[in-house]
Formats: sequence, structure tokens, C-alpha cells
Amino acid sequence: MLLGSQSGRCCAQRIAQARAGREQVMIRFMNTPMVPATFDPPRTYKLQSLQLAVLGPAFADQDYVAVRTSADQIRHVFGPADEWPDPAISWQENHADLVRHEREFNQRIAFAYALLDLHGEGYLGCLYLRPIRAACADDRRKRLYQAQAFLWLSVRHSAVTDTQAHAEIRAWLGERWPFACVAWPGREPGWAEWEALANA
Repeated sequence: MLLGSQSGRCCAQRIAQARAGREQVMIRFMNTPMVPATFDPPRTYKLQSLQLAVLGPAFADQDYVAVRTSADQIRHVFGPADEWPDPAISWQENHADLVRHEREFNQRIAFAYALLDLHGEGYLGCLYLRPIRAACADDRRKRLYQAQAFLWLSVRHSAVTDTQAHAEIRAWLGERWPFACVAWPGREPGWAEWEALANA
């Protein structure tokens, strides 16, 4: 009986150590720069139909209005099971998100942009560039892609269509960023294929 108890404790310890090891790997991965030190991520950029600027607290009011008024249309932008944005999201909660986005940009671990019209006055939506984060080391998505991108547009502005914005941003990433291939989960590939790649 004593041997069985000791064996159980040892097994539990090994499981806990393995879990702690995986968590440490994920923490190091999440704090790893997405781009090489020689690359200077643009803080602003003008495309044919819109312009981009680093997403941060400077856009707090504009972003909050866009998120609240477009919540139903942009929900699940990060995945079928993702519930952001909450219909009752507060200004303070959204502001905290913007502070985090700006900090991640400065740390070069993720890049979020506010999308503006060509005059810099109309707030069109947001673009997010993120690393491929996966709990499994041999996740095929990490071998196929160097980054993943997400885009949403506010329903309050029609200066540019979703198709147009996606095409221009996709071309910009391919021409100006040091990624061989960027995934657009939910678009290219679709969600079912994206999830299937994790287990391929």
C-alpha cells in the first residue's frame, strides 16, 4: 500500500514537472520577438485605400465606439469559440487592451494597428499580427506559417470594403514584412482547416 502511494506521488510530481516545463516554454515563446532585430516595424503606413497606425491608448475613444457598435459583426474574429468583444465591454476594459497592444508592439512580440481612412480621421477597424502560438511543439501550423493576421472593420464606416482592406494589407505584409508566409485564420485557411492543421 505504501509503495502504491509513493508511486502515485512520484507520478503526480512528474506530471506537475512536465506541465511546469511546458508553461515555461510557452512563457519564453510568448516573450520572443516576432521579427529579427534588423527589421524596424513601421509605426505608421499608408496604403492605397487606408492607413495604419500603432494601436494604443491614443485611440481609446475611437476604438471603444467602433468595438461597441460593431460587436456582433466582429465577434469570433479570433476563432469560432472566442467571445470577444463582450457586448457589455467597458471603456476601461477596452483601454487596458489598447495599453497591452502598444506594449506588445514596443516589445516586438505582437503588432496591432488601428486602421484609418486616408485623411486619418475615420476609424475603420483594426489589424492584428500575432505569432503562431501552440501548446504542441510539432504543431504543423508553426512549420507552415511565421505569423497569423486578423482583421475587422467597423460597421460605422464604408470608406473601404473588407475585401479591399484584406487584399491591400495582405500585399503589404508580403512585400514589407520578413515573413515567408502569413496565415489568415478564418479566411486563408478557413477555421475548420486551421484547426485540422494543428493535428496534422
